[in-house]
Amino acid sequence: MLAAPRKVKMSSLKSILKTVQEKINPPKERNSITVDDVSMDFPLVFDGNGKMYFFKLDRYVYVKGTRYTKLDKKSRPFLLTCRFRRGFMSDGASAPEFAKMFVPDIKKGDDIYNAAPFIHDGLYMYQGNINGLNMTREECDDILRGIWRIAGLSRAVAGAADVGVHVFAGSPTHWGNDSNNCKHLFEAKFEYR
Repeated sequence: MLAAPRKVKMSSLKSILKTVQEKINPPKERNSITVDDVSMDFPLVFDGNGKMYFFKLDRYVYVKGTRYTKLDKKSRPFLLTCRFRRGFMSDGASAPEFAKMFVPDIKKGDDIYNAAPFIHDGLYMYQGNINGLNMTREECDDILRGIWRIAGLSRAVAGAADVGVHVFAGSPTHWGNDSNNCKHLFEAKFEYR
């Protein structure tokens, strides 16, 4: 009689462990992007009023990583080259007020951190369609989260920010939104290496 309850507990424990393991290392059920490196030729030069930031000079940002594609179940290294032309506008990370102490709109002097929301906004404006490659929203969000991890955000904060993106920017109005009329000031080129 004692063996039956123990099996139930053991199966429950296995189920919980499997759920935790899938959260830590999710199964590859979708296309996904892992960011390995972020670099730029020159510091980002932008100005803003605390709600909107605009580039004062043209700048390039280079993102290296790997892209897993569900269709063929392969991972390939890539280089994403992003060009911000003078005048490109973004609201930065646009976190809700209660989260700004962890995820501020921008971080003065931290170009890697700042590149993440700028690139993310540019990719969203194009709905992930970059020179013939159609990235999903999730892949664009992977790039945001991956760059922030490189910038030093903890996995927990970057993950919470990712949830915030889904809650606050997850509506159809954000995907493809160019309300600032500056889509033409962002260019991106995605190349497999």
